[in-house]
Amino acid sequence: MEGCLITKKIEIDMGHRVPNHKGKCKNPHGHRYIFEVSVDGNLIKKKGDSSEGMIIDFSDLKKVMIDYIDRPYDHSFMFYYEDKLGEFWRKFKGQLKIHYVDFIPTVENIAKHVFKILKEPLEKNRIKLKSLRVWETPTCSAIYYES
Repeated sequence: MEGCLITKKIEIDMGHRVPNHKGKCKNPHGHRYIFEVSVDGNLIKKKGDSSEGMIIDFSDLKKVMIDYIDRPYDHSFMFYYEDKLGEFWRKFKGQLKIHYVDFIPTVENIAKHVFKILKEPLEKNRIKLKSLRVWETPTCSAIYYES
């Protein structure tokens, strides 16, 4: 069986806090996250089509990533909804870009969360989301995939 994966990256700035962390990650802080999306699908065979020979045009993949990752999450802060520190920020709802999530916002959980968000819009275009890698630092990342 043969196949081909294509991968696209985008970068955003986002803050988070790991409330139970034994070290400094319990403090509010931010990262320059890199989201690396790998997809596969059937090659487009329509003669003369702009995307002939491609799984998806990189610009079309980028648009999905911008719509579902960059627009909602760039320059925002992610809090676990049970985080006591997050309660302070609730009074700024509507004024600040804060996301309350039902998980501790570790890089592993962020990767899983965003994978689930991207899966449906890609599948509508017959594109299979294979993996989502999230780089939290230049040397630390998590890869989420479904087997």
